[in-house]
Amino acid sequence: MGAVLFSQLLQRVASAAGALALGAYFVDLAREGAPVGALLLGILSGLSFLAELVIAPIAGSASDRRGRRIFLIAAPLLAAAGILITPGASLVAAAPSIAIVVVIIGTSRLLDGVGAAIAAPAILGLLADDSDDDRMRRGRVTSLYELVSSGGIAVGAVVGPLLYAGLGLWSFVALAAVYVAASVLILVFVRHTPPLRAAEARPSVRERLRVLAQPRLLAFLPAWIAVNAILGTWVTSQITFVLAGDQRAPGQLFPGAFADNPAGLSAVLGVYVLVFSACIVAWAFFIGKLPTVPVLFFTVAGAIVASVGLLLANRGVPLAIAIPIVVLGMFLEAGFTPAALTHLSDISAETRENRGLIMGAYSVVVGAGYLLGNVLGGAFAEWLLFDGLAILTILLAVVALISITVMFVVERRMPQPAASERTAA
Repeated sequence: MGAVLFSQLLQRVASAAGALALGAYFVDLAREGAPVGALLLGILSGLSFLAELVIAPIAGSASDRRGRRIFLIAAPLLAAAGILITPGASLVAAAPSIAIVVVIIGTSRLLDGVGAAIAAPAILGLLADDSDDDRMRRGRVTSLYELVSSGGIAVGAVVGPLLYAGLGLWSFVALAAVYVAASVLILVFVRHTPPLRAAEARPSVRERLRVLAQPRLLAFLPAWIAVNAILGTWVTSQITFVLAGDQRAPGQLFPGAFADNPAGLSAVLGVYVLVFSACIVAWAFFIGKLPTVPVLFFTVAGAIVASVGLLLANRGVPLAIAIPIVVLGMFLEAGFTPAALTHLSDISAETRENRGLIMGAYSVVVGAGYLLGNVLGGAFAEWLLFDGLAILTILLAVVALISITVMFVVERRMPQPAASERTAA
């Protein structure tokens, strides 16, 4: 399991660094006269998550029939191919046309999304298989998964702008090598895992829809999509474009604050995600002990608290006031994904032979959420720059809170066969 998690760490590092390097690359394209902006960046970045949304359930179902290992090997290689072609527009022209940018960057992001769609259900399926008999272990494992993911994002946030500042277009080649290393790690250290169902037992479309249409799962998805839209607003290329771009706004301190300071941008983003990772470590002691749905409600509320703190800081409120508010919100929201993955694993335990398919729902909500967050983030950033991103976060969090309230009602009314097993554990 350690090799799987370390491979996930490498992929997260490469993915986060690649997203931030892409934002810096767009800044250069704009300065050289290419007709690009925040909205176009958001749309193109969103293609990765569109591919993830469409392909993840299919890949997850296939991993049930063919074993997880082959998918864990192939996924980073596809992402490596995608990131290698990213700077292709600049090889064509110094200030490429929109058509060239759209075709090349769009293709690279689609390949990145296919890789993510293949990897996530297989990794989560392995983790759920490994913790079926112990819900406390499941809480720790899902927290560790999220810690590895957040830690990778933190390292990528630091590395991305610095790597692009130092290597330019060659930074994308270096990140492709990180993806290849993640694939080799699985190839060498992870043994073949037997499939949960016979390879020829391909589930019908009706069976797949029946599995995915469980009321418990359907009630949960809108909130998770909204939360991933929040992540798609912040943990992608958009934040680099806003903080390191040339645009300014009256009364806002953050837009353009790091236009000539990639090291400072890397440090700020890295510290933010590292603190977030430390909060996840703290949550590992609670996930599995506390009731899941109330935890989800309070962790989503944390996104509102953190956004209020960021709005205050952007408007010049002293950091001694704003930072504690941001940190409190970060601590609360850090518990969402471990709690959500624990809940999804509990649901999948009822139909283990379709676990990969159900875990594919994770990538669906990630893809849908990040796609929504990228596009809406681009629109709100065009409108109000940094304030726009914070306001969008609050709106999405309100949607998620409403969804979790509905989910609580559904959970109370649904018979849950796994409840007695969880109580015994």
